[in-house]
Amino acid sequence: MSGAPPARRPRNDVPRYRVWSVMVVFLLFVSAISYRVVGVQVVRSEEFGRWAVAERTRENVAAARRGEVYDARGVRLATNVPSNRVSAILSQIDDTRRTAELLSPLIGRTVEDIDSALNEPELEWVLLARRLTPEVSAQIVALGIEGIVLDPEPSRMYPFGTFASHVLGFTTYDLRGAYGVEGHYDDVLGGSPGKLLGERDGAGNLIALSQSSWDSPIDGADIVLTLDSAVQYAIERILADVVAEQSAAGGTIIVQHTQSGAILGMASLQTFDPNTFNLIDDPTIFLNPAISMVYEPGSTFKSVVMAIGLDDGVVYPDTLFNDDPGYFAVSGHPAITNSQGIVYGAQTMTQVLEQSANLGAIFVAQKIGRDRFYQRLVEFGFGYETGVDLQGEEVGILTLPMGAGWNDVLFYTNSFGQGIAVTPLQLVNAVSALGNGGRLMQPYIVAEVRGADGTIITQPTVIRQVISEETSAMMRMMLESAVLHGTGELAAVEGYRIGAKTGTAQIPSPNGGYIEDATIASIVGFAPIENPLFTVLVKIDWPKELFSGQEVSAPVMARVFEELFLLYGIAPFAAQGAP
Repeated sequence: MSGAPPARRPRNDVPRYRVWSVMVVFLLFVSAISYRVVGVQVVRSEEFGRWAVAERTRENVAAARRGEVYDARGVRLATNVPSNRVSAILSQIDDTRRTAELLSPLIGRTVEDIDSALNEPELEWVLLARRLTPEVSAQIVALGIEGIVLDPEPSRMYPFGTFASHVLGFTTYDLRGAYGVEGHYDDVLGGSPGKLLGERDGAGNLIALSQSSWDSPIDGADIVLTLDSAVQYAIERILADVVAEQSAAGGTIIVQHTQSGAILGMASLQTFDPNTFNLIDDPTIFLNPAISMVYEPGSTFKSVVMAIGLDDGVVYPDTLFNDDPGYFAVSGHPAITNSQGIVYGAQTMTQVLEQSANLGAIFVAQKIGRDRFYQRLVEFGFGYETGVDLQGEEVGILTLPMGAGWNDVLFYTNSFGQGIAVTPLQLVNAVSALGNGGRLMQPYIVAEVRGADGTIITQPTVIRQVISEETSAMMRMMLESAVLHGTGELAAVEGYRIGAKTGTAQIPSPNGGYIEDATIASIVGFAPIENPLFTVLVKIDWPKELFSGQEVSAPVMARVFEELFLLYGIAPFAAQGAP
């Protein structure tokens, strides 16, 4: 055998540097995972624990009961009732037309409307109607239509429909107040919802051993209005009668307690049913004309101007004024005259109110002086909100000297109620001050708030003394004379002493000037004169049969006072021992 060496085996070993490279990468990977695990489970364990709890925690809201609304006699005017909403799961409705035909008479929608809703593309379900009564809900259940679902929801009901609707306002489907006391007192009536906060499992059930918190709902407070339903019913009926008789565009009657400022009645036309607010296309109908609409007060405003003149001592009831030759010349402008161009000649200030003389009112305003005149009007509250506790109050229009649009002519016409705009409530509140000793009161509509913490009673509040008691006494006598011997004669009620001032105002045109043959017929006054309890304003918009406050509104005031004297047991003057 030869001595050759044995054959060498092929070498399969991986180079060492490659092995070390793999090991380094592996160690880095393990380190990264370890770092992440430690970071999550140790360093940030508390943070991630809180996150996990938060993911499982759910908040449930429990609705609070909305407070009810009562009138001064305890009559419930707004309350809560059970109701349901009806929805449709579209994939489960086999015959949409037949379903629509069955539901239409029950939910107040047309067959075509419902059928269209049931065929909405790309929707899983649709809401068909809300606030269904238990009776209607039962009828829907009895139909047994697959895919039609009823869910309970709270609902607000106004038992007397349109009654006092502008005062009450209404609530939306989510029970939020809108307009009237519902809007102004929404937070008070609505209360605060309760909250249940706790951890839940995958099925949504509360985990028994977990931490949870429960804040009980705080029910809304009940409110009691100063509104007297008997007074409200009377003035609504009377207003509806006169608007129909005169083919008028609308109107407003307000009854205020002269001494306290409380609103006993507030009615306007057109009105609405708060139960069916969703059916009204024109939202301006929701506005309360007594506080949200302004108008030129006309000659009713002369009573305020005269009171200022008396209080400033520039005129007295027997101060004489002669309006001959029957016009007031203004440079560059048409001359101002009395209504229908009548010339009265020599007349006292009492006769100026009796005859409603425009030139006499200008005479008083000039005696007061321009700056003082406007200062006193502001003191009476014109050009500002009264602050009544109703939603939607307007401020009116009072253009002050040196302001945009003011001129001397405006000063003269303001004295007899033209070129100035007021809300009915502003005027009736100012006239109450003429009768109650000179105190401008804060008007209010809510007498009590009855909550869980007790009852809050509204106390009458004096805003300011605007005239003296002596001036108030003179104005009572002068306005009584305007009823006994002047334009307010048809406001008289036999056996009772009433003081009032009529007004016949033109209606401004949107294009400038005034609308021909269009008036606002009004009257405002108080009674009984010896101790005024009621201040009444009657305003009839655009009467078509007659046109003046003397003819249209004065008889209406008499009817209102007759009802008030009867309802409150006010005896005739002679029966009180008067001579």
